[in-house]
Amino acid sequence: MKKVNLLTKYILIYFSSLIILLTALSNLFHYNTETVLISGILGLFLFLVSLVFFYIEISKPLKKILSITEKLKSGKESGNFNNFDFKISEITGILENIKEIKSEFSGSREINELITEVNFIAERILKELELTKVFKVNRNEFMGNVAHELRTPIFAIQLSLETLLDGAVNDERVNMDFLNRALNQTKRLKELVEDLISIAKFETGLKMSKRYFGITNVITKTLEELRAIAESKKISLLFDPASVNGIQVFGDEVRLKQVLVNLIDNAIKYTPEKGTINISLDVLEKEVIVRIEDSGIGIPAKDIPRIFERFYRVDKTRSRDIGGSGLGLSIVKHILEAHSSRINVESEENIGTKIEFNLKR
Repeated sequence: MKKVNLLTKYILIYFSSLIILLTALSNLFHYNTETVLISGILGLFLFLVSLVFFYIEISKPLKKILSITEKLKSGKESGNFNNFDFKISEITGILENIKEIKSEFSGSREINELITEVNFIAERILKELELTKVFKVNRNEFMGNVAHELRTPIFAIQLSLETLLDGAVNDERVNMDFLNRALNQTKRLKELVEDLISIAKFETGLKMSKRYFGITNVITKTLEELRAIAESKKISLLFDPASVNGIQVFGDEVRLKQVLVNLIDNAIKYTPEKGTINISLDVLEKEVIVRIEDSGIGIPAKDIPRIFERFYRVDKTRSRDIGGSGLGLSIVKHILEAHSSRINVESEENIGTKIEFNLKR
């Protein structure tokens, strides 16, 4: 069935009603031709007045709103939806048009409400486009970083194996050295893949197994696991469980231990020989503050806001020499966010770093 224009409907209904009314008045009240003609002219005048009102208050704003909704459709005008800058500019222009229309037709409540709804939709599309643009940039950067981080150990393994195949395998002075290099890079590659899997799980909403557990026991176990690494650099790991023994916190014990391992291991890596790392707890009424302080090389103030970004390294060359996937602190951030925990970092170069986070009691 063919759709009829609203204005056309109004004209047909008005004139049909007018003709029927004039005919009825003429037959019922026996009006003469002159009276019917005057009534018809008066009806025509009222029609013109109502037509102007209808056009200004209804038809004109609806046409303008319709033209805006056409522009808000799936992006045929841009030709390429992935051209986010163009689309954002286009939606911004549409919002300016909506503002002009709203000021022009502010007298009608219904039209004003309709324009407000269209404005809300346009603003939501703009926010989604901006967010999608950020996600795209982050995804491209992330993929580039992953490719770079994978290429480094693969290249080192390939180089070691090619050297061995070229004859070094028969040289007892160097063959074990190259095999150990290949093995170390394989371990680094395995660590990177495992961390990438962890990141993927967290971002898809990995469920935490939360319960009450003794935080001092977890810290003690973590320090025992890392003590050999610390002792190889003659670093002192300090923690006094006696003063806070029996304190329980609520969370995923396995994941929070992963947080402690990452943070303390990082502290060991970036603390010079004969340094100290001190772990302490502040027990409050509803929470426990976990504090890790080291006497390490510190973090420049400009880098502190970015250290929890994936693959972000303060000193790229030195960080890769020390090891690590570049994802450890990002994993820490994901785990603590899942526990609604705040993390705070204070650091001074060549003085040390202090990291604090809270856990619910």
